[in-house]
Amino acid sequence: MPAPAPATRYSRLAMLFHWAIAALFLLEFALAVSFSQFNPGDAGYFRSAYSLHMSIGMAGLALSVLCVLWRLVHRYPPLPEEMGLGMRCIAKGAHLLLYASILVVPLTGWAVLAVRHSPVTLIGSVHWPNMPYVFGLSRAQRDALHTWMLPTHSYVAYCAISLVGVHILAALYHHFYRRDDVLLRMLPRTRIRQEAGAQPQRAR
Repeated sequence: MPAPAPATRYSRLAMLFHWAIAALFLLEFALAVSFSQFNPGDAGYFRSAYSLHMSIGMAGLALSVLCVLWRLVHRYPPLPEEMGLGMRCIAKGAHLLLYASILVVPLTGWAVLAVRHSPVTLIGSVHWPNMPYVFGLSRAQRDALHTWMLPTHSYVAYCAISLVGVHILAALYHHFYRRDDVLLRMLPRTRIRQEAGAQPQRAR
């Protein structure tokens, strides 16, 4: 029995994961950057923004875990045939780093909250469970862990947002320069050339 033909576009659920996580990630980063733009004495802002930052981060972690699990058991559209081996390796490596980022950034944030013994709010009065090991450390151990965990969380977040920027530029490069369907595959209600039976156009 012949193998099924590879998909020409991402599924609706894959698109939902992609755009929902992207929106949450960008909103999280904007909130984090805003913390340095306001007077620390503005308790009203920090109380609401910090709580929102925690809630979005934990929701993003839950969604990211589901996305990665979905990716492990589903086939996604292959890269364009005209891409060289080097470009394919770079693209696959970048995607692996993106998947790692959407997990590592909220995980390190969760660890920071556990070190601080801060309640991890998911939505309203619904709380995310604390990290058992980290939460059970002594005060001195938690203080020592906090001195490098918070900078690590910030550093990883800046690396991740830089990677997102490269990802966006790569998608635009494929769409406007190579003129292939890489970007269109992740956009709903778009027409893919392979679906219409046309041959993909090579880069000029």
